[in-house]
Amino acid sequence: NVPVLVAKLTQALAGRSWEVIFVDDDSPDGTAEAARELARADPRVRVLQRIGRRGLSTACVEGMCATAAPVVAVIDGDLQHDETLLPRMLDALEAEP
Repeated sequence: NVPVLVAKLTQALAGRSWEVIFVDDDSPDGTAEAARELARADPRVRVLQRIGRRGLSTACVEGMCATAAPVVAVIDGDLQHDETLLPRMLDALEAEP
């Protein structure tokens, strides 16, 4: 799903500055390598491969700590979240006084 998710983010976030950090718990499914392959061509794509550490919450925290972005969102790599909501969420945050 890595290339599909990046393509969906590219479309949903067109005209905005963004990056995606894939946090992989050293899974054997090839996620980290697929993300690295995309990262070679697209500097917005980054990979954190965690060895000996597991868990969604800590993966989210490590991903958040790996960026200097002022706003972060967590989206699952299995495409269960609707990436088209991200621009509206960001607009709502930026509209807050």
